Amino acid sequence: MFARQQIRSMRLQQIAGNGRRWMSKITIQHLHGMKRKRTPIAMLTAYDFPTGRACEAHGVDITLVGDSLAQVCLGYDATTRLTLDEMIHHCRAVARGSAAPLLVADMPFGTYHAGADDAVRNAVRLVREGGAEAVKIEGGREVVDTVRRLTTVGIPVMGHIGLLPQRQAILSGYRVQGRSAGDALGLVDSALALEDAGAFAIVLEAIPHAVGSHITRRLRQAATIGIGAGWETDGQVLVWDDLMGTWGGHKAKFVRRFGDVRGEVERGVKAYVQAVRDRSFPSDSESYEMPAEEAERFCKLTEIGNDQP
Repeated sequence: MFARQQIRSMRLQQIAGNGRRWMSKITIQHLHGMKRKRTPIAMLTAYDFPTGRACEAHGVDITLVGDSLAQVCLGYDATTRLTLDEMIHHCRAVARGSAAPLLVADMPFGTYHAGADDAVRNAVRLVREGGAEAVKIEGGREVVDTVRRLTTVGIPVMGHIGLLPQRQAILSGYRVQGRSAGDALGLVDSALALEDAGAFAIVLEAIPHAVGSHITRRLRQAATIGIGAGWETDGQVLVWDDLMGTWGGHKAKFVRRFGDVRGEVERGVKAYVQAVRDRSFPSDSESYEMPAEEAERFCKLTEIGNDQP
């Protein structure tokens, strides 16, 4: 633990040494202060060292190692395929690149459903082996006891209600939640219960704007992070590959493309292949040469070698 803190401290110093403004470490207290001041919180997913570095370098407040990596990085058909060992592997890589933002890791499907003891054991692995500073759990009142147990032993928890990707099968797909008055009240009840259990923040996914706004006002301290929950939540989160335009799957209504990395990748790869085909790559300036005298000697040596039977 001490070694990891030293590494993060060195990374923060390195940021300052690179001529950029000092980036203070984002803490839970800092996030609660942002909620009070109504300063929007920016959360973004990351899955490896480069995306972790990007989150740190460009002002992201919370880096989330999301279980969406199952689909966007590993090619699985659902987040439920992701294992704890795979999550730890990716979390560790992100932790090496993202020092200033608060680092949160999704608890994969099946790692917190068998009981509080099981959840604590797996969350400890994410913190100790993966370098996570907090964990995220999907669910409402049914996970309150687990959230309370985790926070009691000192592991910060971010809740997640509304559309729950790990339960997309039982929900009959990725559908908006809380559209009826009764369902909306259920979401409010879950949010209040999670805050009471100690959750420092709650992701609100795919719920009506009015419901997201109401929950945000009702919570005394826990910050709300919206993804398809309107602009009045305390913050927003997007999946890296949705934001950058690299994901070729379904585009949800709430997704905005802020970059076109996929287009740049296509242009770059096609240009490379064409340059190889027409032998314009590598050029003379991209190739190494021998000293003239050594080249002449080499030619003589190869000529002698070619003369031998």
